[in-house]
Amino acid sequence: MATRSTRNKVRFQAFSALADMKRAETHLGQLAALAEERSDYIDTSLPQIMAGLHILIETLDKFNEGL
Repeated sequence: MATRSTRNKVRFQAFSALADMKRAETHLGQLAALAEERSDYIDTSLPQIMAGLHILIETLDKFNEGL
């Protein structure tokens, strides 16, 4: 079996990071659904967190295109 090149290892790590961020976005969406607008703390904090995460996902996706 051939060994993986460093470039492939880097691309794999970047792809895995993006997949993890997308999974985190899903989990936060599920958290919001579970809260059902019954928590002021979640209702005020979570939208900002999700917006920041979404920007990070878009940035990482663009970064991955350059690899």
